[in-house]
Amino acid sequence: MFKINGISVCIYLLLKYIVFFTVLAFVGDRFKHIVLDNATTHAEIFKLSLGYTLYVLIYTIPMILILFFPLQFILTLKSTRWFIFLILLLYIAEYFIYTYLYASSDKSLGVYNLVIGVILLWLFFYKIIIIKFGTANI
Repeated sequence: MFKINGISVCIYLLLKYIVFFTVLAFVGDRFKHIVLDNATTHAEIFKLSLGYTLYVLIYTIPMILILFFPLQFILTLKSTRWFIFLILLLYIAEYFIYTYLYASSDKSLGVYNLVIGVILLWLFFYKIIIIKFGTANI
């Protein structure tokens, strides 16, 4: 469990996108087509894997910057009703931002992002979420 601060929110978002892009690498054989099909030696596999990883990490930066402050604000809310409403709104906005800016050809990828985000949000901040619902400050 993490406390709600800038570092924990940033780690959550970074880990979320690392897990998400790792899942995407193996859904539809992206990693195979981008790395394995273009490499003939172990050194080329390493070089192309590193390039793929850096490419993915660079694309996570804008999403982290867009979501960092709203997510931190939502997690600090005391009201359960506002927490639910705003976290749903944030995930809907993230779905549309990712789907239409990053993956307009495949709308289902936004669903993967959503599911991974919800699961990791629970894993990172479950005690805080339980406290929010236990006190029920509506």
